[in-house]
Amino acid sequence: MTFTVVIPCHNGERTLARTLHSVRMQTHGDWRMIAVDDRSTDRTPWILETFAALDTRVRIVAGPGKGAAAARNAALEHGAEGPVAFLDADDVWEPERLATVAPIFGAGAEIAYTRYAFFAEEPGDSLTVSTVPPAPLTVADLLRENPVGTMSNLVASRAALDRAGPFREDMTHGEDREWLVRAAARGLSIIGIDETLLHYRTSIGGLSTDLEKMHAGWRESVRTAADLDALPPPRVLCAAEAVYLRYLARRALRLGLPPRVAADYALRGVTRSPRGFLSDGARGPLTLGSALAATVAPRLMRRVLVNR
Repeated sequence: MTFTVVIPCHNGERTLARTLHSVRMQTHGDWRMIAVDDRSTDRTPWILETFAALDTRVRIVAGPGKGAAAARNAALEHGAEGPVAFLDADDVWEPERLATVAPIFGAGAEIAYTRYAFFAEEPGDSLTVSTVPPAPLTVADLLRENPVGTMSNLVASRAALDRAGPFREDMTHGEDREWLVRAAARGLSIIGIDETLLHYRTSIGGLSTDLEKMHAGWRESVRTAADLDALPPPRVLCAAEAVYLRYLARRALRLGLPPRVAADYALRGVTRSPRGFLSDGARGPLTLGSALAATVAPRLMRRVLVNR
């Protein structure tokens, strides 16, 4: 089975070589790559050309300069076939990733994903790992915390990509969730593999740290679900938004953003649906407590310093 690996690249010279190496180290060697250079102005083109010179499976195409979604669509238009595995230019695959997902696509899978681990500089420098529900994902699941998490975790058959349609080029945040909502609403099966086969880079200043735009992208996914007559009932939707706001609060804490940011998302989530926010065992209470404690601790420290 031949996979097509799609990598959109824009000014990724700091991380791109590591990403490309993780593809080349795959134990399943039957793959080809379409790398889209989306009008980079740094050493990205040179890195891609050097890599392509070492491996004939690599093809470089020019992107339209309109963002990652448009770059992925360009790759699909340039002949991406077979199961298509997406990878961003700053993330890293485990060597067994393609080998692990190959059998399920051989058995007719439409869309698949795995667990992923967050990291800042080196894979393994964080203990935070995603979870994979046992059942195929529903629209409500995707509107909660989206277990797929990132485009680098998405593998889809060409038929599924055609049925769900192209990625939204007018969205800079959450276009992966919006595409998955379309896929689920149209009856495509999204199944998870309970193994950690992806390392997802988080860095302050990246697209994934713009939390309010992420929330706006979430709302766009809700509109898509409504347009496709797949919107969950109001109570379920409120709970889903509370869980997503909890996710944004946890992300703010993980990224070390100002304490008020995490506290704001946590309080908004509790207000939206207390039951939703406090669901999933200890996750809700711990997130709320951590977010509020982060705002109180600096004030306590200032009081101690003043009173000394």
